Amino acid sequence: MVSLGMRYAVMADIHANLEALNAVLEDADKRGAAGIWCLGDIVNYGPDPVACLEILKSRKHLAVAGNHDLAVAGKINHSLFALEAARALIWTRNQLSSAMIDYLASLPEVVVEGDFTLVHGSLRRPDWEYISTPQIAAENFGLMSTPYCLVGHTHMPYVFTPGQKGICRGMPLMAGSMQPLRQTSLIINPGSVGQPRDGNPQASYGIYNEEARTFCLYRVSYNITATQKKMQKAKLPQFLSARLSKGS
Repeated sequence: MVSLGMRYAVMADIHANLEALNAVLEDADKRGAAGIWCLGDIVNYGPDPVACLEILKSRKHLAVAGNHDLAVAGKINHSLFALEAARALIWTRNQLSSAMIDYLASLPEVVVEGDFTLVHGSLRRPDWEYISTPQIAAENFGLMSTPYCLVGHTHMPYVFTPGQKGICRGMPLMAGSMQPLRQTSLIINPGSVGQPRDGNPQASYGIYNEEARTFCLYRVSYNITATQKKMQKAKLPQFLSARLSKGS
């Protein structure tokens, strides 16, 4: 159970982007976050899997497994991924120590913490399904055992509500938007730290304020060029590097 008055940085899809992670953590520290809730995909795509894992493990955190984490750990077949992602998976695994691979392999698919369920994709398919439409969200609301579910995977900040008469509604979360946690149920996606895909290249994350019972989304600028240069030096796929500038 969480402690009264605590604030937690809720983040997903870091994707080995050290510059983005450091910028988010600096912002979260200034806002009084006492710990991290990580919704998976810590690694792959980006050039700094070792540093990102070391930073996360050095802090008070909860984490669930993302599909890229499990693939790097050998628990999901690389053939299920697009060619660029599969190439990056092989490179990423070669950077990590056996202890780091074991850490990724040990991550649970679902964690329940107080009123929250943490999962990467969805409760129906934790490591793979995208909650990207009201229909898919509605089907997952029926599987929830807590009022709130925190998800990642889509790389887009969003909130879904059950609505009236079973009509689920969804809306994007904008920077600075405050979501009161007073609904019967909510599915909240904080967007991506390391590879946003909502047309905004700024890193995206949220803070859960336990005392105020709110979730607030924040966007943070970071040195995209530095990340891209490191990706190019590592000979990671150009497509993965170029999309950082567009947030797509």
